[in-house]
Amino acid sequence: METLVKVLKFLLWRRYVMIPLVVFLGGYWLASCATVYVGPTEIGIRQVYYGGGSGIRKAPVWTGTHLVVPGYERVHVFPTEIQSLDMTASGEHTKEGRSTEAIRIQTSDGYRVTVDATVLYRVQDPYLLITKVGPGKLFEDSVVIPRSDKALRQALGELNSEEFYQGPKRIKQAQIAFNALKPEFEEKGIELVKVLVRRITYDEAYQHQIEQRKIQDQMVYKNQAESVAAKEEALKRETVSTGQAKVQVELEKGHQQVAQILSDARLYQRTKTAEADLLVKTAQATGTELENRALEGAGAQALVGRRLADLLKGVKVIIVPSSGPGATNPLNINDMLRQFEVAK
Repeated sequence: METLVKVLKFLLWRRYVMIPLVVFLGGYWLASCATVYVGPTEIGIRQVYYGGGSGIRKAPVWTGTHLVVPGYERVHVFPTEIQSLDMTASGEHTKEGRSTEAIRIQTSDGYRVTVDATVLYRVQDPYLLITKVGPGKLFEDSVVIPRSDKALRQALGELNSEEFYQGPKRIKQAQIAFNALKPEFEEKGIELVKVLVRRITYDEAYQHQIEQRKIQDQMVYKNQAESVAAKEEALKRETVSTGQAKVQVELEKGHQQVAQILSDARLYQRTKTAEADLLVKTAQATGTELENRALEGAGAQALVGRRLADLLKGVKVIIVPSSGPGATNPLNINDMLRQFEVAK
């Protein structure tokens, strides 16, 4: 009896739990089938399968959640942001975008070159894309990859092995590939943004040959540069020597000019000193002459007598003979003057 009660309780519990769960899951499934979400970097195109309006609708479906009738219509979603196609042999594939093998090109002179390239593009007209190419990622496999590979092979294949190393020529051929791809992409509703040639790898044998040739070229350039440098060094030494000689000549000229200036200064000094001495001597001689003339004049006797009187001021006693030859009468001034040969 207890077992029966437990079974009934279990069934009752399953009824209250399972029914809401089934209803929830069924509603979620219907909602997921009846709606589609278009992201902020996406655009949608509606396709109707049945009825008089069946086909692709030209009006785009923008960002948001949109109702669809399962089995009757569908919204195809395409990315609108820039997409990348990486053709590379390095294994460095990007997380976003499509990656394929690198392009192997035979140059115009018969050598093989492996080229890593990147093609950047975006979906511009989803209606034209789905009507001309198809839904989903079909445009990558049927348009972007094969036509990019073809255009790059044709454009870069015109270069020889040496020209691959020349940046301007390689860029020019990449631009030619871009110009060839752009109208083909536009016909399918795709905008071509950029074609980039990223890395070039030659066959090992030819790579070694190119490296040896480049080394030889660099040695030639190095020798030429050293020769030019030696000539410039010789010219520099000659210029320095000439400059030093000119400096020495100018220094000698300067020393001579200084010596001449000093000699002229000393001569001028001696000349002016001699002139001054001459003037002094002349003045002294003139003074002496004037003094002599003054002494020879009428007042000379009085002057001598005055000086004699000054000399005799301190003399209290003079003994002179008063008789005989040479006798002196101190009271006779004229006689005394004649004795001193002042008066005649």
